[in-house]
Amino acid sequence: MRIKFWGVRGSIPTPGRDTVEFGGNTTCMEILSAGKERIIFDAGTGIRVLGLELMQAEFGQGKGKAHIFFTHSHWDHIQGFPFFAPAYIGRKDMQGNRLTDFCNEFNLYGAADVGDRLESTLRGQMDNYYFPVDLNYLSSSINFRTLKNNQVTIGSITISALKLVHPNGVLGYRIEDGNSSVALATDCEHPSDGTIDQNLLELAQNVDVLIYDGQYTPEEYAPHKFNLPGPGKQGFGHSTAQEGIRAAKAAGAKRLLITHHDPLHNDEFLQNMENEARKLFATTDFAREGMTIEI
Repeated sequence: MRIKFWGVRGSIPTPGRDTVEFGGNTTCMEILSAGKERIIFDAGTGIRVLGLELMQAEFGQGKGKAHIFFTHSHWDHIQGFPFFAPAYIGRKDMQGNRLTDFCNEFNLYGAADVGDRLESTLRGQMDNYYFPVDLNYLSSSINFRTLKNNQVTIGSITISALKLVHPNGVLGYRIEDGNSSVALATDCEHPSDGTIDQNLLELAQNVDVLIYDGQYTPEEYAPHKFNLPGPGKQGFGHSTAQEGIRAAKAAGAKRLLITHHDPLHNDEFLQNMENEARKLFATTDFAREGMTIEI
């Protein structure tokens, strides 16, 4: 299983000279299975860059197929979809039917409480008040799916989903491919009672890699605990690297990758955060745009 990060920023894109090392595009991650199935998680602005790369191969010829899973439909996880070039590649006959011999195919997934509004949300952001091209204009074959029983098997990969703690709902995912496993828990917050979310622990149990939302420092998240002035970030639906480490240890995860970096955190700030996190859990890395790992 190969994992590549195309966007690791949270909330809003942050291009500029101070975010070159870690990247400024919002959330998008790609997994290529042992059987060459292409799985994409979220469609932040990072999916635009991924799309340009895909266009260099079969997707540029209308012969590509991929599956896109959405954790939720907040802006920074969908805003790149209208700029995803492979979605525009396809041919139609005189009646408007797509020709399968030259038509990229994308299956878009969400669980019941997320997937039911996924299509309307993607259509909404491409409404002519906000965007010049309607979703119906896209020539590729786009199929909206709902995860039945929150699980699906695609080739050699099995993907399971559970709800995590985030305003208006979010899905965490566990991806298994043979003996390899990874858990994705972006846009999640630890419960207010101080426990670790049991759904998170289930998804991350003994995984090779836990990918976790560490947007804030502990001081930013709960400044009152450090005798600092507020306001804090509790209830915003994001977490800290330290909570990710606590979850990784409890779940027996072998490696921790922190993502969904705060827009205010530049490269130097994130490097310092990474150094501090490694003192607590040596196999911790902060995700960088373009980072690729094999498990």
